[in-house]
Amino acid sequence: MTSEFDAYRLYYHSAPQYNWQSRLYLYNNGAYVGSIYFMKDGVSIPTNVVVGDQPRLYFPAGKFEEIMNVLRHEEPLYISLVPSNGIGTISTSSEPIGEEEND
Repeated sequence: MTSEFDAYRLYYHSAPQYNWQSRLYLYNNGAYVGSIYFMKDGVSIPTNVVVGDQPRLYFPAGKFEEIMNVLRHEEPLYISLVPSNGIGTISTSSEPIGEEEND
């Protein structure tokens, strides 16, 4: 399953009862298409899952800045999950080598 997304909403938590430190909800044309959870340091990374027909991907908290950089500078963007093996990705479309990004 793959969905394009064009917007996100960030939640950065201060809540010891949660195993994640932040989460992103992803949207395409205003419709929810998936989420990314960033797990706190020292917490095991859960298996990526499908929740209500949308992918939920898990990454370590240390990947937060790297993924946010991709979200800020790349387009179009896609979230994908293969339910049979749990492999999830955030990806771009094919881009020519040396392409300069617009900021």
